Amino acid sequence: MTPDSGLVLARFAALAALLAVAGVPLYCLSARQALLGEPARRALAILAILAMLASLWWALASVAAMAAMPISALDRETVLAVLGATPTGMVLAVRLGAGALLLASLALTPRCLPAALLGLIALASSAWTGHSGVAEGAPGIMQRGFDAAHLGAASLWLGALLVFLASLGRQPGRSHLIERLSAFSRTGTIVVVLLAVTGSINAVLIGCEGWSPASGWTVLLAAKLALFLAMLGLAALNRWRLTPALAANAPSAERRLTVSLTLETLCALAVVALVAVLGLLDPSGA
Repeated sequence: MTPDSGLVLARFAALAALLAVAGVPLYCLSARQALLGEPARRALAILAILAMLASLWWALASVAAMAAMPISALDRETVLAVLGATPTGMVLAVRLGAGALLLASLALTPRCLPAALLGLIALASSAWTGHSGVAEGAPGIMQRGFDAAHLGAASLWLGALLVFLASLGRQPGRSHLIERLSAFSRTGTIVVVLLAVTGSINAVLIGCEGWSPASGWTVLLAAKLALFLAMLGLAALNRWRLTPALAANAPSAERRLTVSLTLETLCALAVVALVAVLGLLDPSGA
C-alpha cells in the first residue's frame, strides 16, 4: 500500500522540527555549555513554534488518513472522536504542552537544561507513532524505549550539525568552533554506537512482525543504512582532514568544511524523510 503523501510530508516536517528543537540544547549540554545565547534562544523559539504547527498538521493528516478523507473535508466531531480514541491525541497533547512550556522556559531563563528536557519529551512522543506506537505489552514498551533512545541520539547529532553550520563564517569564534568540532568526536562515537544498537534492535523487533526481503520497507531501510554510512564517512572526513585543515588556516578549508557539513546535514534530513515513510509501511509488503 502506498502511504498518503500528505501524511508523509506532515510526519517529516514534525519529526525534523522536533529533532532540531531537542538537538540544539542537548548538544549545548554535551559541550558543557550551561546557557543559551540570545540568538540560539530566538532560533529555538521559532523551531518550537514550527514543531507545534507541524504536529497539528501531522495530527490532522493522521485523522484524515484514518477517516479516508482529505483534510479539507474533516469536521470538528470527526477530529475530536479520532484524537480521543487513538494515541494521536495523546501525542499531540504532549507535543503542544511541551512546546508551550519550552517557549515559556526560553522567555524566562537562558539555561540549556530545561530546554533540552522539554525538547526531548516532545520528541520522545514520536515513539508512540508508527510501528512502535502499535506494539503491545512488554515488547511494545521495550520497543518504544529503544525508539526514544534512538531519537535522542539522532537529535544530538543533528543539533551539533546545526550549531556547527551556524558558527561557520564567524571569525571571532573560529577557534571555539575548531575546539567544538574536535571535542564532538568523542561524543559522536557514543552517538553512533547508540544509533547502531537501538536502530538494529528496532529493525529486528519490527521485522519480527513479518518481514519480506523484497518489500518497500526493506528497500527503504537499506537506503537509510546507506545514508547513515555516508554520514559516518563525512563525519570522519571532517574530524581527520577538514577540521585540522581549518585549524592550520589551509586555503579553502572553511569552504570545504561548509560543503561537508551541509552534505552531512542533508543526509540527516534524507534519513528523516525515509523514517517518515518507513513508519507507514508494512515490513511484509502487504
